[in-house]
Amino acid sequence: MDFVLLAAAFGMLFLVGAAVRRVERERGRVSEIAPSGYGHALSHYELAYLSGGPRRCINTALAVLATAGAIRVSRGSTVTPVYGARPSPEPIEQAVLDTLAARPGGYRAGELRRTLQAHPALTGLAGGLESRGLLVREQAYGRARRRLDHLKPVIGAAVGYVVLLFVLAGLGRAGEETAVFVGAVFFSVVAVISGLAGLRRERRRLRNVITREGRDVLRAARVHHPRGVSDQSSLAMMVGVPVALYGLQDAPDRALCDELSVGDSASDCAGSCGTYGDGGGTTFGGDSYGGLDFGGGSSGCGGGSSCGGGSSSGGGSSSSCGGGGSSCGSSG
Repeated sequence: MDFVLLAAAFGMLFLVGAAVRRVERERGRVSEIAPSGYGHALSHYELAYLSGGPRRCINTALAVLATAGAIRVSRGSTVTPVYGARPSPEPIEQAVLDTLAARPGGYRAGELRRTLQAHPALTGLAGGLESRGLLVREQAYGRARRRLDHLKPVIGAAVGYVVLLFVLAGLGRAGEETAVFVGAVFFSVVAVISGLAGLRRERRRLRNVITREGRDVLRAARVHHPRGVSDQSSLAMMVGVPVALYGLQDAPDRALCDELSVGDSASDCAGSCGTYGDGGGTTFGGDSYGGLDFGGGSSGCGGGSSCGGGSSSGGGSSSSCGGGGSSCGSSG
């Protein structure tokens, strides 16, 4: 009997491993497709979206507009427009200005971010990144998520088998061959643990909407625009690119970061290079799957084969970098 139970434990371990691998293969088919090899000239807002999703993109616009004097950020994180500010050629910046103009007294920064996160300027930006193969298209992970759902009952069966082993031992129906029975329990528990670890790992990886090519672009952009090196050639390069790649804490005015984060449980003035998780659990911009939130900057932010630059607003000059293995350059 104990040998039969041991064989069944091996079978359970195999089933759990096979179910996890099915999820991995499907997820990899979508997100790990080989880079196209084409260059990507990205604006600082596209870089911001890759780095931290809608939130980082809005924060970048707020930092640029505040530095340009088009908006005012008061104590308590209240954002108001400055009278006479010129319209912006950047859709996300103009969306901020239009939204503020529509409400006398302005918005708290956190409320403004929530109001704008589904704005057409942002969804259009995301659509462009999807078409370039830098973001995973909506619903592309549908099959992988269904396979992840199929993993749950397999894990449940493994848990049930562990319980069955102890019940049989308690009834005197198993355990005569102690070493064999212990082996059955051991491999059954390993099946449960590996299944739960795989479930957690794949859930996290399926939240990462950046493709392999998108991660390459971000890594190379961080190499081309290293943290702490200020480019004064334009407002976009001085403010937009650092905030896009590393977060609000890299804005030239540290007080601006503090004010825009007042009353926000997800402070953007701390963290390390990695991802931003929005309210729905979506993860952006990690060099590896499911990294830390709020994109600060660390030694893990280097390397890569392509990069992006930024285009300025309010009459500033522009800069972009060619990706897909090409060299990077900017124009002032």
